[in-house]
Amino acid sequence: MNHKVLTEAENPSRAMASASGGRLIDRARNAFWMAPMSGITDVCYRQLMDEMGAGVLVSELVSAKGLVFNSEKTRRMIAIHKNPGTLVGLQLFGDYADDFIKVAHLVQEQGADFLDINLGCPVKKVVQKGCGSALMRDPAYLESFLTKIKRNIDLPLTVKMRTGWSDQELTIHECVAAAQNAGCEWVAIHGRTRVQGYQGLADWDLMAEVKQRTTLPIIGNGDIRNAERAQTLLRETGVDAVMIGRGALRNPWIFRQCAGELGETLDPSRMALLHRFHELLRPRYDTRRTLLYLRKLAVWLAFGYPGAAAFRGAMFQTPTTSEVLERAEDYFAEVDDLPVPRFDESEAFMMGGHG
Repeated sequence: MNHKVLTEAENPSRAMASASGGRLIDRARNAFWMAPMSGITDVCYRQLMDEMGAGVLVSELVSAKGLVFNSEKTRRMIAIHKNPGTLVGLQLFGDYADDFIKVAHLVQEQGADFLDINLGCPVKKVVQKGCGSALMRDPAYLESFLTKIKRNIDLPLTVKMRTGWSDQELTIHECVAAAQNAGCEWVAIHGRTRVQGYQGLADWDLMAEVKQRTTLPIIGNGDIRNAERAQTLLRETGVDAVMIGRGALRNPWIFRQCAGELGETLDPSRMALLHRFHELLRPRYDTRRTLLYLRKLAVWLAFGYPGAAAFRGAMFQTPTTSEVLERAEDYFAEVDDLPVPRFDESEAFMMGGHG
């Protein structure tokens, strides 16, 4: 059986758009983007989501300092797949503007369309170094930080941030102004504070307010679990695009659903997706890493179906990729005729991450 039902996206107009100038965001495939997620949006997963129609792709966060020190592991994290069908950005984090400037040529050599700076990571080990969300605590310094980087790199610059450090320290308006003054192309906003982490609900009212007060393109992010919600938020808040993170893990079809390209039938099938992902992973990673990533996708696709907990337990004890695929084929054959589970905004799923 030939499981390679997906094709590598190729978009010759991409290069033409680049040469013609204009706003970077106007070159996006659509307004429904794949959010960067640490340990998830590696080069293989990004290619899979490219083939599934994501509007823009952004890497997991990568250490600028690691690139400065030429870490082999870090260098592998900035790979970009061949012939992407839309914009691809590499997201870096760090506390020294000079580090971003020193490594920007590496990002450019990989074929990235833009360099994205992480201003949203809430993880303690990151913010203690003055990176991630910590940079939002001083908007004036942030403006000088971003301006220095922008003036010394050739790539377009974008940022992803939160709404602020805490409810008592909501600096989002000032930080968006800093990004605009520095010459950034857009700001993506995860609608929670650093203190919230991934608890509570994303504040889409605040993101709509931010959009009303700036001419800079704003990309909203947070709690988008289905296509209807994505379309509604895009329409009602006025943001220029929406980023979908955890919702795309359980439902990789969401980008095509948002764009109105998919009916009731999930096409490609879950097993076709798993086999395609395996094809992408196998030449890039060792057996252990390939097995880990393949297990994760199988478990995400099963979430919400009867017997998913037992399937998850069995997956992480399955020792080979061939057995993972066999067990997944048996399980999905049993549930494929059932209604697709609804994913409620308040439902806990993957309550961690780096953005």
